[in-house]
Amino acid sequence: MKISYNWLKEYVCICLSPQELADRLTNVGLVVTDIQPVDDDFCLDIEVTSNRPDCLGIIGIAREVAAAVDGSFYFPETNFVSAHADISQFINVSVEEPILCPRYTARVVRHITVAPSPEWMQKRLKCIGLRPVNNIVDVTNYVMMETGQPLHAFDLDRLAGQKIIVRKARIGEEIVAINGARRALFHDMLVIADGKKPVAIAGVMGGAETEVSNLTRNILLECAQFEQRQVRRTSRALGISSDSSYRFERGIDPEGIDRASQRAVWLIKDCAGGETADGTVTLGPERHETKKITLRMERLHKVLGVEIKRDVAIDILKKLQFNILNAVDNFIDLEVPSFRGDISREIDLIEEVARIYGYNNIPTKTSINVRGSIKNKFEIVEDTVRQFLTGLGFYEVKTFSIVDTSPLQSLNLWSDKGGIDIANPLRLEESRLRTSLLPSLINTKRYNMHHGTEQIKIFEIAKVYLAGNKLPHEKNCLSILADTDFLTLKGIFESFLVNLGILSKCEWITFSEPRLFKDERAARIHLDGMAVGYFGEASQKLGFKTLSCLLEVDLDVLLEKSNFIKKYQNLLQYPAVFRDLAVIVNEETPWSSIEKCIMDAKVALVTEINFFDVYRGKQIPAGKKSIALNLCFQATDRTLKNEEVDSAQQIILDTLHKTLGAELRKA
Repeated sequence: MKISYNWLKEYVCICLSPQELADRLTNVGLVVTDIQPVDDDFCLDIEVTSNRPDCLGIIGIAREVAAAVDGSFYFPETNFVSAHADISQFINVSVEEPILCPRYTARVVRHITVAPSPEWMQKRLKCIGLRPVNNIVDVTNYVMMETGQPLHAFDLDRLAGQKIIVRKARIGEEIVAINGARRALFHDMLVIADGKKPVAIAGVMGGAETEVSNLTRNILLECAQFEQRQVRRTSRALGISSDSSYRFERGIDPEGIDRASQRAVWLIKDCAGGETADGTVTLGPERHETKKITLRMERLHKVLGVEIKRDVAIDILKKLQFNILNAVDNFIDLEVPSFRGDISREIDLIEEVARIYGYNNIPTKTSINVRGSIKNKFEIVEDTVRQFLTGLGFYEVKTFSIVDTSPLQSLNLWSDKGGIDIANPLRLEESRLRTSLLPSLINTKRYNMHHGTEQIKIFEIAKVYLAGNKLPHEKNCLSILADTDFLTLKGIFESFLVNLGILSKCEWITFSEPRLFKDERAARIHLDGMAVGYFGEASQKLGFKTLSCLLEVDLDVLLEKSNFIKKYQNLLQYPAVFRDLAVIVNEETPWSSIEKCIMDAKVALVTEINFFDVYRGKQIPAGKKSIALNLCFQATDRTLKNEEVDSAQQIILDTLHKTLGAELRKA
């Protein structure tokens, strides 16, 4: 928002230099980013936040200055004399969309003379970067920059049927805007139309066919309020933005509409002559419903940490033009002015008092008590997994939770229900919440592969979203993609289970998901009979050039089973005895079944069971395989004898034969 220093001084009495004024404005929250001399004036460039549309006019800035310097604020002249001819003789106005256009006013000025605007007006417009056009157009721009309320002047004689209709566009209609852009209009766009066609895009820009020219003698002056989101959507869809749309998108003062219209008519009569038709066409509520808020002094003192007297707070609020309704004891009841749409709560009033009182006047504490927080169990598990994997050379990635609807992203390992679609997605191609992390890691792998990095080791800890009865169910998952072999990643997973204090043995159940994994090279991971994850070699369909493995586990289940209480046991004093065995089993028998069978034999002397080889060859019958394993036997109170170890080994072999049909391989 650019303002003229000399122009501002017409509405507030100040004796500050431009730099001093900039400092005062910055201190109350209106940051001045630049000051440029323009002839005998100065242009101040002010950053106005989106919640303060009242400061998109010089009058709004003047209010702030008056409150900051304890000065007097003046409204510009608006009184004018109307002719006897009634406005209804010249125009008929109707609003078909009162929700999109809550308020519409129109005035008619006849017998004007279009000419260049006065030099003083041109200088002020040039100072803030606007190009003078003619006295009528310049007046509408001048009043908009003065009040923050956009206006538009139509050539009255070019309006077909002496009608103005505020309606939605019809199929096939188009308009040429005053900037020369031709645009097709859609049915959800609000337009200002005459008896035949659209003559303006509501809240955005007027049409070229009814713009004011040197031949114009009679004008209709429009001043209205349009729904903010409607203006924003239309402006974006058409690719047309203007000073008017910028203000309508942020909201205007509903009670300032008629005042801005009167101000424009006063200036038109002063600059272009003419006579004003008697009366005003006004459609919409006469008065805006005001908000009432109570400010508690106790709350003010607690939030700001400083004792501000009630009279001081009341004085500040009055300077900001809040209407004080009642002030009893420690309570101040007030009415919010219509131009302050950003004020809705007590805390907003506290901020207003604080910024005018001066943040520099509020004492600060240099000693801050810092208290460490204790991590919860999930944070401990997350940190443990992250540190373990990064220590092994893995890189953590973060991908988006909102994904596309491709077959890969539609993959759902955790539920047989479909994905959750977003009702109003920001991007049509990304409209679903992910049900698995693996597709995102696969896309990350592909991106790196296409950019010359073929070998990667990545992981992600994040949520997936599963369809529930009413609300989505959020599950914390850990996914890994590594360019390594099946057994290496399996060992990594078992190792970080140990780091989490989970001592339960994993059961690896054959699993098939051809979109992700190779056939017979994938497994569902079970802990204590509960499925906790999925694991396997990446399918060739994914297009990877290197051998890769994928893993996704339910971190919430691992959280429940994790145990960080350390238990210690005495080191065994007696030597261990190791025996290597090779047993022949059916081809479909997994190692997990063999391991479980040995554990179920409950041989007390067995302390470790380790797999180390698998063999298929001429010596092994068809449909069979040889599994080599290592058993560790050890006692706590004695050195074992060969006879004891032989007996324990035989119990294990008998159990394997009885349960799995396993035979000891002789040679």
